[in-house]
Amino acid sequence: MAEKILIDPITRIEGHLAVEVEVEGGVVTDAKSMGMLFRGLEIIMQGRDPRDAVQVMQRTCGV
Repeated sequence: MAEKILIDPITRIEGHLAVEVEVEGGVVTDAKSMGMLFRGLEIIMQGRDPRDAVQVMQRTCGV
């Protein structure tokens, strides 16, 4: 039987975030994150090298 773990709210971030994880036999079988604030920063990263994320986000996010 799968066990559901819900962490809500996750603090020390901008906005509200929750994470729900389903674990079966010590293995994560499903994971979902739910955010209530959309700032659009993800759109900036579309098509870019993932390694750019640290440099770009630390300058735009402000958290």
